[in-house]
Amino acid sequence: MSSKTYSAETTEFESPFKGIDLSKPTYGKFRRLIPLAYTLLTVWLKWRTLRIKRRLFGAERMEAATHKFHSDAATSVVRLAVKQQGMIVKMCQFLGARADVLMEEYVRTLSLVHDSVPARPWEEVKNRIEEELGAPVETLFESISDQPVAAASLAQVHRARTHDGHDVAVKVQHVGIDKIVQWDLEAVDLLSNIWSRLETIIDFRPMVAEMRRNAPEEIDFVHEGHAAEEIANLLSQRNDAVVPKIFWELSSLRVLTMDYIDGIKITDNKALREAGVNPPDVADVLIDLYNNMILKYGMFHADPHPGNLFVLPPKSEDESLRIGLVDFGLTKSIETDFREQLIVLTSAIIEQQSDAISSTMTDMGFRTREDDPDTYTALGEAFLGDVLRSGKAYADQEMVAEINESLGKLLRANPILDLPGDVILIARVMGLLSGLGRSLESETDLLTSVLPYLDPDKDQASDDDLFA
Repeated sequence: MSSKTYSAETTEFESPFKGIDLSKPTYGKFRRLIPLAYTLLTVWLKWRTLRIKRRLFGAERMEAATHKFHSDAATSVVRLAVKQQGMIVKMCQFLGARADVLMEEYVRTLSLVHDSVPARPWEEVKNRIEEELGAPVETLFESISDQPVAAASLAQVHRARTHDGHDVAVKVQHVGIDKIVQWDLEAVDLLSNIWSRLETIIDFRPMVAEMRRNAPEEIDFVHEGHAAEEIANLLSQRNDAVVPKIFWELSSLRVLTMDYIDGIKITDNKALREAGVNPPDVADVLIDLYNNMILKYGMFHADPHPGNLFVLPPKSEDESLRIGLVDFGLTKSIETDFREQLIVLTSAIIEQQSDAISSTMTDMGFRTREDDPDTYTALGEAFLGDVLRSGKAYADQEMVAEINESLGKLLRANPILDLPGDVILIARVMGLLSGLGRSLESETDLLTSVLPYLDPDKDQASDDDLFA
């Protein structure tokens, strides 16, 4: 989370935040569960009704009604998320970045919560800082703004200056968010179990289980600070990545002070072009950056939504563009064996080695209802093979739609029972990157970008080769 130099795009639709009392989030397990369940049930029933009408009257005749439904559904979900706050906002952040999959109505509306959730009152934030750091804010900082530069699901960020002249971003965790996260996880767990009985195409339970595993780390700012430092060390030889420095003397479990990154929001193509940056070039750097983190180092920033990524344009012809990464609450380390299995799987998919695909996926922990090797092969192909061999950008919407259709048919015939948690996060990152790629008008050939990282004997590539 950080400030931006971009101007927010004007919207032609009414803000979904209008009329919502934002002074306090909803507290209480059942007070949070019931509105969520009601909203999802209402949206699901309306969608089932619309599907029947589309079959009866034809999709073309029902086109206007379909767009209105999706617009209304997106607004309902965002209004609920903003009112409830907590993990519901994080789910909207993920979905709002999926411009490769979702219709414009969802992307436009859900993306509002990437970094602009209505903020908590300054007095509450000020008291939080002073309680955590043990001194008045006037003593801690030379100056600090009472207006946040960003506000999200778990925390908000205020710009400040230290007494020795450093511009910093002070990330302050919302009061009571630990309880809210726990209540939300219990609610989502319950609803995902109910969903699994209503719809068989997608089983959200493995995803929810992974969320439960990661949630404690996301609200531990000491963990986040150390994760940022580890990522910064891994990427220290790259000249195209920026990770903010942590100021530990001004940080605690619920307050994190770091370098202030003043950049352009990664999806603001207009501002990028005005700064002399070609958006597809940003996509190239971003994809290589994540290939580097996942396939070479096995540690990666796992929440690349637009509110956490900023572009720092080159200041001269000798400089390259840089991508600033913020918010390391969701950072994943994968075991060396699993990383090597992922490399083997990717290579097997590229070379269309069915036996290797099946055996590697089984070794990684994939399980389907029917333990059929052909299913694993088809799953690998649908998941990555078509993308790698298509010659198209990873974010190509037509191709993604075809892949989603084939995956849907596959999973209806033989649903996934077990899915490795690490794969869930990697798939999440790939999905977010695909959405960002489409927003950036990506021309990146994923096969070309991934090949340098698929030779373990050469340690993928030397640092000199990669970062020259």
